[in-house]
Amino acid sequence: MTGTNVIDRLFGALAEGDLAEARDCLAPDARLWHSFDRIALDRDGAMAGFADFVGNFAARSMIDVRRHAIEGGFVQQHLMTATRHSGEVLAWPVCIVVRIEHDRIVRLDEYIDRAGFFTPGSGEVSTPGL
Repeated sequence: MTGTNVIDRLFGALAEGDLAEARDCLAPDARLWHSFDRIALDRDGAMAGFADFVGNFAARSMIDVRRHAIEGGFVQQHLMTATRHSGEVLAWPVCIVVRIEHDRIVRLDEYIDRAGFFTPGSGEVSTPGL
């Protein structure tokens, strides 16, 4: 994965269920904040959430990615899709603000309305992967 942006590495790892690779994308003192609970998780807390995400969904992807550079990182909008073990596909629009130091994520602020998920109609989510 040399030369790949750290956020692409993180989302690729989550899509593959590779929690060790996901952890390696986060700085030891990283903080991941969620708008829905206003809690900034440390790396271990974030990893517990990633493990739940991987365990609760058979497939995961981030599509329709739009990324804009800012000083020290970027802002990204994307559609997060997740397939339940039953086959039902859910999707959430997400915006993240990411700060990177030494090719690791030191801060990720995630703006997501967890109650605002939807079930995509035919053709609405047609691009797999990042």
